[in-house]
Amino acid sequence: MNTREFTPQDEENLRENMKRCSPEAVEAAVEFRKTGDASKINVIVLGILERFADPAMRGKLKNPSDDMVLAQELGLDSLTMMEVVLMVEDSIGISIDTDEAMKLKTFGDIKNYINKKANE
Repeated sequence: MNTREFTPQDEENLRENMKRCSPEAVEAAVEFRKTGDASKINVIVLGILERFADPAMRGKLKNPSDDMVLAQELGLDSLTMMEVVLMVEDSIGISIDTDEAMKLKTFGDIKNYINKKANE
């Protein structure tokens, strides 16, 4: 995880980048970046997925299972998945290798990968 100080300008940029995400996701991202509290990661990831998911599929994010296949169950194509990855990187302040990102197919894959990276 990026241990550089999270400045007010960083917070402003983060809020701008996440402006189409739920307020809960934005606040969780700010809190995570300030404190490193890993319990905020699921809220952030769910908020980002909801922002990119087909509107008709968003209800599936209310109580997602770890084996939920994102492309099939949320209507996310490979380009959209890359947008999700980029927003997660920016929101959480970590770097996700492109080869690793291609392996992230389920909600559990993303959640476990992000938690692992956040604890490095």
